[in-house]
Amino acid sequence: MTREVHKFGGASVRDADAVRNVGRILADVARADVGLAVVVSAMGKTTNAMEAVWSALPEGEAAIPAVERVRRFHAGILDGLSMPWSVLEKDWALFEDTLAAWKGQEADDRGYDALVGFGERFSTRIVHAHLAALGLPVEWVSAWELIVTDADHRAARVNLEETRKRVVQRMSMGTGALYLTQGFVGGTLDGTPTTLGREGSDFSGALLAEALGAERLVVWKDVSGVMTGDPRRWPPARRIERLDYGTAERMSAAGAGILHPATMAPLRRADIPLQVRSFLDPEAPGTLVTGDVDSMAPEPTPCLWAFTRDGQGCEVVRCLTGDAGEAEREWRAAFPDLVPEGLVPDPDITGCWRLAFGPA
Repeated sequence: MTREVHKFGGASVRDADAVRNVGRILADVARADVGLAVVVSAMGKTTNAMEAVWSALPEGEAAIPAVERVRRFHAGILDGLSMPWSVLEKDWALFEDTLAAWKGQEADDRGYDALVGFGERFSTRIVHAHLAALGLPVEWVSAWELIVTDADHRAARVNLEETRKRVVQRMSMGTGALYLTQGFVGGTLDGTPTTLGREGSDFSGALLAEALGAERLVVWKDVSGVMTGDPRRWPPARRIERLDYGTAERMSAAGAGILHPATMAPLRRADIPLQVRSFLDPEAPGTLVTGDVDSMAPEPTPCLWAFTRDGQGCEVVRCLTGDAGEAEREWRAAFPDLVPEGLVPDPDITGCWRLAFGPA
């Protein structure tokens, strides 16, 4: 029997049509000889909306409009799927109880973890109801009880041994099994909610894949795979067919934004391949990330571009390449009117260069 883990981010479940699309993908993936674990993030920009609720809690009543926006958003998705509010009724009541407990208190990290993860709870309840309506044998599982962490709130460290034990006990991956759980969240041994850091759902998927001994982890994105740069910022961006673990890790460290920085470690330990595929084009091959540098890859790894901002809000441009001259030529071809003064090695990332620009 094959074991697979599939992860869907917020954009893939941003509205009712997107949830239907996820249902179609999983109905196609689910087969009698496959055991599936599926990780789903909060819907759309819900995490931002939940952070707004958390920020307003010290002022008490100021949180009410932010809470109402969260309620209306999820109610709209349920309406679009022709589902009743009762799908979320119990979880919403628990959310309101948690809000009441933290109302008027300081917006600290412990309160953040207690509240913000409800976005994942709402999302997975809705997706679970839709998959069940399609006739898939889906079971909802709480990641707060699966992913065991310390109490370092908003950046919790995972207890790998206890997590593996609980995942194996909870997810008996028989033929045709389909377990649905949440990304980004976990819990301490005493049950206190924690989170793994923003965009941590990729990491959640990798942890499950390692614990289950999965044959692959598939991360579904709104792009055709790992690109040579963000197409919104790097006009000549193109899909990369194949990457090694190390390069993917360095891309994350550089700020490329495709994967959570911690994602590769569990996959490397267990030698599990990662596929980055597009939920907008499920038939496309995507990008395969596996092993070390592959001398049999169709072509050498091209220059890889990452665009981030520093603490002052200024753009930082990095390029992963073994040929700084080629990176400078690529930049000049893409942006002939914005010529860098030069490239300097990034002190924290091997094989990475930062473009240096003079004062604006």
